[in-house]
Amino acid sequence: MQTTVLVTVCGFWLGLALAPGAVAAESPAATHPSAQAIIESFLSREAIRLESSFLEGITNRAQWEARRPELRRQYLEILGLWPLPERTPLAAQVTGVLKRDEGFRVEKVHFQSRPRLYVTGNLYLPKDAAPGSRLPAVLYVCGHSGRGRDGNKAAFQHHGMWFATHGFACLIIDTLQLGEIAGIHHGTYRYDRWWWQARGYTPAAVECWNGIRALDYLESRPEVDPARLAVTGISGVGPPRSGSPRRTSG
Repeated sequence: MQTTVLVTVCGFWLGLALAPGAVAAESPAATHPSAQAIIESFLSREAIRLESSFLEGITNRAQWEARRPELRRQYLEILGLWPLPERTPLAAQVTGVLKRDEGFRVEKVHFQSRPRLYVTGNLYLPKDAAPGSRLPAVLYVCGHSGRGRDGNKAAFQHHGMWFATHGFACLIIDTLQLGEIAGIHHGTYRYDRWWWQARGYTPAAVECWNGIRALDYLESRPEVDPARLAVTGISGVGPPRSGSPRRTSG
């Protein structure tokens, strides 16, 4: 019965992403202190329980490989991403190109990880990269660094420049709340929205799905070798996006 409930609500985060006004309208004025304490206590006990049995019975790589698919499924179910949503058209657009004398160019891009759920990013390419170049590509996921209207991708542009000047394509994408498009990432501990989980929503699911679709976008680029994709980044957004079910070469 528990699994049925989880699967039933797993798609709800997508609905919330498409209709943020509905979330705001139904938000309680304040979280009841005793209710919040109960939830925090429960989550703390569950974390201790899960940690105590982590990798129990696994002593070698073969055992890990055998169990990994089920652990990944459980992880995605916790995020509300199981079964995985439909891969809808990305409707990607390049809104501008910056060419730099240092040997790279930057394309300002956006795509839709779900219909009307926009992801903004900068794609760094070697200056003379052309269709058919078969470049290795890196998805770079940002940490928590506010840069206002430019998005937090601007805080790590020097990493994109490094990759491009060393023969890589590098896509840096914004996160929720700290990107070009408004949103809320720190909803639980900062705004006491612990009811998010009860509604089947977590921003980690959105970040993870955006990362999955960003890899899809890189695969679609004519300059990129789809067999040579990697993911790197820094700080807070790494954990949810590193859990992507997409296999990469690095």
